[in-house]
Amino acid sequence: MKPSAFLLLLASSAALAVAPAGADGEVRKLDPVPYSSVRLEDAFWAPRIERNRTITIRAALAECRKAGNLSNFEIAAGLAEGGLRGSQAYDSDVYKIIEGAAYSLKLHPDPDLEAAIDRLIAAIAKAQEKDGYLNTYFAQGAHGPHLLMPPTEHELYCAGHLFEAGVAWADATGQRALLDVGARFADLLDATFGPGKRYEVPGHQEIELALVKLARAAGEPRYLDLARFFLAERGFAHGTARRALTPEESAAQNAVDPKDRRSVWRTRKYRQDHVPVAEQGEAVGHAVRAEYMYAAMADIAGLGGDEGYGRALDRLWASVTGAKMYVTGGVGTAEFGDEGFGTPYNLPNDKAYCETCAAAANVFWNHRMGLLRAEAKYVDVLELALYNGFLSGVSLSGDRFFYTNRLASAGTDRREEWSDPACCPSNVIRTIPQVGGYAYATDGGGIYVNLFAGGTADIPWKGGRVRLVQTTRYPWDGAVRIAVEPESDAAFELNIRVPGWAQGGPVKSALYAFVDGLARAATLPALTVDGARIEAPVSADGYAHIRRSWRRGDVVDVVFPMPVRRVRARSSVAADRGRVALMRGPIVYCLEAADQSFAIADFALPAGAAVTAEFRPGLLGGVAVLRGRGIAAGGAAADFAAIPYYAWANRSPGAMEVWIPER
Repeated sequence: MKPSAFLLLLASSAALAVAPAGADGEVRKLDPVPYSSVRLEDAFWAPRIERNRTITIRAALAECRKAGNLSNFEIAAGLAEGGLRGSQAYDSDVYKIIEGAAYSLKLHPDPDLEAAIDRLIAAIAKAQEKDGYLNTYFAQGAHGPHLLMPPTEHELYCAGHLFEAGVAWADATGQRALLDVGARFADLLDATFGPGKRYEVPGHQEIELALVKLARAAGEPRYLDLARFFLAERGFAHGTARRALTPEESAAQNAVDPKDRRSVWRTRKYRQDHVPVAEQGEAVGHAVRAEYMYAAMADIAGLGGDEGYGRALDRLWASVTGAKMYVTGGVGTAEFGDEGFGTPYNLPNDKAYCETCAAAANVFWNHRMGLLRAEAKYVDVLELALYNGFLSGVSLSGDRFFYTNRLASAGTDRREEWSDPACCPSNVIRTIPQVGGYAYATDGGGIYVNLFAGGTADIPWKGGRVRLVQTTRYPWDGAVRIAVEPESDAAFELNIRVPGWAQGGPVKSALYAFVDGLARAATLPALTVDGARIEAPVSADGYAHIRRSWRRGDVVDVVFPMPVRRVRARSSVAADRGRVALMRGPIVYCLEAADQSFAIADFALPAGAAVTAEFRPGLLGGVAVLRGRGIAAGGAAADFAAIPYYAWANRSPGAMEVWIPER
C-alpha cells in the first residue's frame, strides 16, 4: 500500500471514531488536539516546561556524556575509541531525551539545542548497521549476536524509543534522518518477526505503541501489522510455530519464589506473557511494561478490529484503579522486589515503589483511554497521576529526581542528580512538554476541555479554527474562564470535564472516597455563559455539555469549589486503615518534617478537625498550604502545615507522610 493510501485508511478510522461501537472492536471516539497547538501561559506548567528546556534537558545530556550513553553511539559509529559502558537500556535514555527536546523545540525554538541534537543524530545514524540493526549494547559483540530478544532484555524497548524520537524530531524540525534510521530498523524487524517467521515478543513492552506512531508518520502499514503481532503473540509458546501453552508449561513458567528476585523476573506473568492479551483481566507483573502494553492495546482498539482489547482494557483498568493504585496515581510496589503490581489492596506506603516511569505510563495509558471512550474518568486518573505521582519525580529546580516515589519516609530519601538506569529522568523530559496535548480533544460534534491551565489552544474545526483561551490559577483555584473565539460563528458542543475530585472521590473507583460529609451538589461547578447562569448537569460521561452557536467574544465561566477533602481508602487496604489523606483540587498533600514542630510519626489528625488552605507565593515555587491543629505525642495539641506531595524533598531532608492517623 502506498503511503498516501495508508494515510487515507487512518483518516477513515478517525472518521469512524464518532460512530457508536461496542467495547469489542471499538474505534476511537475522540481526536487529541496536538501539544503544539496549545500554548500554556500559566504560573504552574509554563515555568516547568521552560525549566525542562533550559535546565533538565541540558543536565541530562551532560549526565549521559559522563555515564557513557553518548560515547556508546560514537564508538559504534567509529567516531571514538573505547569499550561499552552501561546497561542494555542506555540507548533508550538518549532517545527519550531527543524526543523531549523535539517537543520543546516545537514549542520554543532553540538553535543551540537543535544543533546539539543534530550532532547526536548524525552519530546515531552512523552507528546503524548495514542491515538496519541499531543497539549499541548488543551490537558491539560483548553480549553475543543481536536479535536474540531473550525474555528479560530491553533490545526492542530501545528500538521503540528510537521510533518515537524519530517521529517527534521529524514533526518538530522537518528533518527525517532519525525517522529514516528508525524505519530501516523497523524493516529489519518486520522481515524477522511475524506470522510464518519468528514467533517471539519483546522482553520490555514499548515498541508496540511506537510502531503505531511510526506507521502513521512513515505511512507504512507493515509497522502497524507488526505492532498487532507483538500484542497478539503474548500468551503463547514462542518459537518457529505458534501454539498454546500446555497447563504444565504455564505452571512451570509462572512458578515464583517471592524471596528470589531473579525468579520473579523470569516468569512470563512478570512480562505479561502468561495468557493472551485479550484474556487478561488482572494487572500483574512489571508495572511500566504493563501500562505501555495497555497504551498500545488502546491504540490498536482505536483503529478498529475484533481483538477483544476493549473488554480486556476495561478489566485491567478496573484492576488498577480499584485495587492496585496509590492515592497519588502511582503504581507498583516492592512486594516482589521491584516495580511490579502487587496483590490486590497491598499498598504499603513506606515500601511503595511507584516508579516515576510507571506514573508517566499511567498518564499515557489513560490519555488513550479517554480518547477511546470519551469518558472523563480516565482523565481523572491522568490528572491525578500527572500532578502527584509523576510530578513528584522531578525537583522544583529541574535537575534532581526520584526513581521511586514513596508515600511515607523516615527521612532517608534523597533526590538524585541522575539514576542508573535513567529511564525516569528521561521520561520526565519527554512528558512535561506534552502536557498541553492532554488538555483538549475533539469529535464530530464538539470540543472537549479535559485539563485546566491558563493558555491558548488553536483547534481545527470543520475547515476553520476555534481558539480557546483559558484564564485560571488552577490547581490552586477552581475558577476557570474560557473565552471562545471561532473564526466565524459556529454551532458545536463545548464539553467541560467535571473532575472526580469535584464529586465523590479522587477517581471513579471504589478504592478511595471522600469522607468529609460535604454534599455532592455543594461541590459541583457553577457555570455561566456571558454572565448568564446555565444549567448543564454532569452527564454519565463526566462532562458538562454546553451546546450553542458560538460567536467570537463568548465567555464561559466555571467555578469548581475547592474545599479541603479528607480521603479514606477502603478497609481492604491494611496500610491505610485508621488514616486519612488530605486533598484539595487535584493535589494530594503530605506532612513534611521541615514544616512541623513535632515528630511526624507521633502526630494524629482527629476526625472533624478543621483544615484550611492558604496560598504561599514564596514557598516551594508558590503553593497552597493546608493548616490545622491535631494531636502530637502525649496528647498535646499541635499546629501542622501540609504541602503538596509533589513538592516534598526539595528542602532539608526529613520525614514525610501522606496517610495521617486519625488517632
